[in-house]
Amino acid sequence: MASLIQLCNRALANVAKGQIQSLNEDTLESRECVRFAQPLLDEMISWSDNIPLGRRRVVLAEVANDRPAEWLYAYAVPNDMETPLGIRRVEDDATDLPEGGPFNFPLQAGYPLRFVFEGDKIYTNVETATLIYTASTVTASELGALMQKAFVDELAVRIATPLSKEPKITESLIRVAELSRARALAHEENRMGQRQTSYVSEAELARMGIMR
Repeated sequence: MASLIQLCNRALANVAKGQIQSLNEDTLESRECVRFAQPLLDEMISWSDNIPLGRRRVVLAEVANDRPAEWLYAYAVPNDMETPLGIRRVEDDATDLPEGGPFNFPLQAGYPLRFVFEGDKIYTNVETATLIYTASTVTASELGALMQKAFVDELAVRIATPLSKEPKITESLIRVAELSRARALAHEENRMGQRQTSYVSEAELARMGIMR
């Protein structure tokens, strides 16, 4: 797994600048990497709603419910939460599951378990709820190879102007970064589970052998 400074040095190489030994160096290269690198990492979480980067799950801690007429339970929000995605309830171990078909995988992803996020609490009617969410920050070690390249190419765009003062260099790097980002997102989205379709006809179910 690449460290943040390794990725920064790859970005510096893209703009023909020297390497740094530490992000705490008193150099322009280090200062520009510090200014842009971690914010860019955190921004990458929002590049798509259907990528695994930054996904977390945690059993929520119950807190005092100040809306008992509306919801059965109130839970504290995780400190690193950016966006809540879904609620899971405690269930028995599965004994029989479909191998394929027009379903969500896991099947729980299709359950409409309702919740709201307001203030510093999550309200739901699910007891001992588990929250799936995107974190507000990630580390360089969480990036796969293509996401690393997308990060490096985008970081190069952001540090190119302050380091090189050459707009033409930045313009050429932008095209490379856009292509890297598109390739990385396509790869990451393919890693996610299948999403449930809005409607599947009985004929299609029959062709799949799910319905006779």
